[in-house]
Amino acid sequence: MRNERTLFSGGGMQRAFTLIELLVVISIIALLIGILLPALGAARKTARSAVCLSNLRSAGQGVAIYGADNRDWIPGPNTSGFDLTDGGSVRSTSTSPLQNYDWISPSLGHVIGLPDDPAERLEAIFLTDFRCPENDATYDAQFGSGITPPNGIEGLLINSYSQVIQFVTVKQSDASGTPKAYLSSWVESEIERPDGYDSRIEMVGNASNKIFALDGARYVNKSTGQYTFNAFEIQYSGGNYGTYGPALSKLVSNGNPYKDESAQEQENAKKTWRHNNAVNAVFFDGHAASQTKEQARMVEKYFPGGSKVIDMSEFYDDTLEPGDIIN
Repeated sequence: MRNERTLFSGGGMQRAFTLIELLVVISIIALLIGILLPALGAARKTARSAVCLSNLRSAGQGVAIYGADNRDWIPGPNTSGFDLTDGGSVRSTSTSPLQNYDWISPSLGHVIGLPDDPAERLEAIFLTDFRCPENDATYDAQFGSGITPPNGIEGLLINSYSQVIQFVTVKQSDASGTPKAYLSSWVESEIERPDGYDSRIEMVGNASNKIFALDGARYVNKSTGQYTFNAFEIQYSGGNYGTYGPALSKLVSNGNPYKDESAQEQENAKKTWRHNNAVNAVFFDGHAASQTKEQARMVEKYFPGGSKVIDMSEFYDDTLEPGDIIN
């Protein structure tokens, strides 16, 4: 009688695997898969972050080219978006701003081949040509009327990158007609920018330490937790393209996307702190780098050199004191 643990093959006898041995092998394979999957996931995240940093480096190059062609001006509401700020209308060229704070079309429209049609260009910027691979969050509602994508906001991803608006705020005039840069009073009372500052690269200060743009999104509705798409062509606080940045997230309580104190805010902030609890940023000198929360909340990165600290009590940053001059 044949032994059940043996097999005949070519006149020879080979030992078969027992059930226990098979289970051991399967367990080892499962263990290896369990060990490798997190590593593969981390590698995938690293690759996506690298693509994001490449996007931001392209943005830095685009801004440098724009500045070289336009006497060192920074693309934004006072320069490339001035016609809209002054009450004009959206033009149909690949480098025309969709909103007055749209810095992406003027600086990268030719470089990344954006469409001339405004609605198609909006979709290209938000969905394909200038998207962070880790960004998969969509808008929940539309705020106002104006430029909208061909299919409305359904399926429109939140903006991947936002420009720091302290460097490019809208100019207005006071009661006497004297030109004045518009910046919310709760920011002006904390940090005083230098007299005569204008939206020029040469005036930002230490370019290697000043963030031009970073991972971000339009603000989150504080009460509902919704991300809203702002369709108005004229903006005064950044709209879909600008942000006050992580350094002001404690001070700005009305839906700042970097704010993560409450449970709802922490859930929303995952859309912005999307690279292993960090953000990627591009600086005015053109280099791009990942920023931890501690690094991203340093106030000096978001205000021009020469700005004076008035009150730091509402900031996370403890490296500055009232009276300090930002480098």
